[in-house]
Amino acid sequence: MNYEAFLAETERISTLPEREQLNFYTDVMNQETGKTKVAMMACFYKALLYYHAGDYLTAKEILEPLIIDYQSYEYMPELISCFNLMGVIAYCEGEYILTRYFFKRGLKIAENHKEKSRYSYEYNNIALTYIAQQDYVKALGYILMADQYLGDSDEKMGAYVYLNMASIYHNLSRLRESAEAYNKCVEKYHGYQYVEHDLLICGMLLAFKKKNWEQYETFQKKVLDKMDEMYVSEFIDACKAIFDCAMEDKDTALVYGILARMEAYVNLHPDELKVCLKVEEYKYTYAKSIGDKGGMLAALERKDALYAKMIPALETQRSLEFERYFEVNRKLQQSVENETRANQVKTEFLANMSHDIRTPINGIMGMLTMIANERSDQEKVDECIGKIDACTKHLLSLVNDVLDMTKLETDAVVLEQEPFNLDQVCVETMEMIEFQAVEAGLHVYADHDDVLDVNLIGSPLQLKKILVNLYGNSIKYNKPQGAIYTSLRELERSETSVSYEFKIRDTGIGMTKEFIETRLYEPFIQGENAGRSQYGGTGLGMSIVKQLVERMHGSIQVESTPGVETCFTVILPFAIDLNPPQRRKRLENADISGKRILVVEDNELNMEIAEYILKEAGASVEKAENGKVALEQYQISEEGYYDAILMDLMMPVMDGYEAARQIRSSDRADAKTIPIVAMSANAYMEDVKKCLAAGMNEHVSKPVFKDTLLSALATQMNVK
Repeated sequence: MNYEAFLAETERISTLPEREQLNFYTDVMNQETGKTKVAMMACFYKALLYYHAGDYLTAKEILEPLIIDYQSYEYMPELISCFNLMGVIAYCEGEYILTRYFFKRGLKIAENHKEKSRYSYEYNNIALTYIAQQDYVKALGYILMADQYLGDSDEKMGAYVYLNMASIYHNLSRLRESAEAYNKCVEKYHGYQYVEHDLLICGMLLAFKKKNWEQYETFQKKVLDKMDEMYVSEFIDACKAIFDCAMEDKDTALVYGILARMEAYVNLHPDELKVCLKVEEYKYTYAKSIGDKGGMLAALERKDALYAKMIPALETQRSLEFERYFEVNRKLQQSVENETRANQVKTEFLANMSHDIRTPINGIMGMLTMIANERSDQEKVDECIGKIDACTKHLLSLVNDVLDMTKLETDAVVLEQEPFNLDQVCVETMEMIEFQAVEAGLHVYADHDDVLDVNLIGSPLQLKKILVNLYGNSIKYNKPQGAIYTSLRELERSETSVSYEFKIRDTGIGMTKEFIETRLYEPFIQGENAGRSQYGGTGLGMSIVKQLVERMHGSIQVESTPGVETCFTVILPFAIDLNPPQRRKRLENADISGKRILVVEDNELNMEIAEYILKEAGASVEKAENGKVALEQYQISEEGYYDAILMDLMMPVMDGYEAARQIRSSDRADAKTIPIVAMSANAYMEDVKKCLAAGMNEHVSKPVFKDTLLSALATQMNVK
């Protein structure tokens, strides 16, 4: 599931019963195999549901693996929210030092990523922990830091900060500053919209300290009227505030009144032991103030009874905490071992890549030296050029594998759902593979004549990657004069969907059952280490295949006999294209002589290559070093002067996207019709879509192959 789809589904289920929401997030967490944004947010929302239900232990169990391993996840601002939730849970459990750890870690992450809108939030949270510990001097330092960054936050945050500032100044007996903060909370940040109950309590305490009795009684009445609406923590704060004022004012009636209110609350909520303890604490305090030893003893006995009632639950919770921490430690140890293994594998991969990159580069340099020394021997020069071509294609294959794997690991691969012709994809794939197979001295036998003119909706680019990687393995690990057998057959069909089975069998070196079960699909792994110098490559191909097949909701199976053969079977489902478009035939070897093409490219070497290819094909070329120059040349030219524009994308001054947009939006007659072909090293589908959205007609990826470039231009110019 991609992130946008996840957010949409989260919004949809937000009004459903809690159990259904939990089931959704559990399913997502089970389906997400990587450390993706979706996995992170599913974890957060599931923990949040348990937190709201008061099940702090389960919430922590869900969040802790993410918190421990957070650096392995791609950064997103919501990561800070995960730390904050852990901090809030610790705060509710009275673990204020642990709370500060989580809030400070969240602040550090925010600072590392310049998330200034979160600074005020984090400083305010840290201040709250010191308020809870009645360390008001330290609390003031943090709340003033929160105030300093309010400009990057919102009104609601301002209300919280100034409410807490008023409370801190009040407890430090700095009443003038407390009143100023209180007024700012109410007037500037509309505090009553966000923190109504806390504001009433704070206002009552301020009025009492300032001996404004009329205002004090007004606030007191409002607090008492609102107590039934309050959360437990707010109710306890309100009772404490009224009790303290009543004791200081020697208002016996109010003391009895608030104790009665608390006892009524306990009768309705007997499991709220914190309120029960507060009742006995206040009864003891009052009895002590009037010298009532019997009342003091009775309050202490009831308090001991409450603690005795709490002890079994606390012991059970502590036991569960120990078990949880042992489990976390075990997972952490496993994570360290996995990370060590992963680092070892990646180290081996880098060493292998160094070898694999240097080998073709060494070949290219050697061939160039031979060309320089054998210029008169045309046959030798042609042979060297052929080998250079093979080396460069091998280098490109290595780079493409690494880029594909990076995209998959960061959840950046977008599976397009677009119309395509299955026959065309198979033919194009076979054309590439048969050439490589013949060069390797292999025979290819294909059997899919019964699948003809099939129009589907899916991801043709990813299908090609799957097939090319599988065929590539069959070529790489085959025996001399070996064979590759490939078949395609239809499995199931309904009115709207169909499944196909792609089978590729080779007569190669084979694999052991243990290797297939444990290592085949791991990244950076190759068949047999002893033979890697013979077979080369990144070791990423099968990992890429496995992940793409799973993302396309398909399956892959492998059967192999060491030293005899290997057979891969891939089954993929597709939607049927019920309204297939008229396929535009790509023009091969079309004549573009006499056409005038504007080439826009900032790299001199790439410009030279493109100019050579086009001029050799008979076209005339005009050059522009960036999008701005290209736009100016187009605007001053006569309409129809240029037959096409070949546009690089990443350029200084003005990039290709903006240049294309401005060309398309100009008021010239040919603005909407002049072919613009993008030429860029950005070769993924999202890059192609971005080009088309900017108004370009087609995308050709670098490195540019002559036939591909000329075919694209000819097709867009409708050259016959």
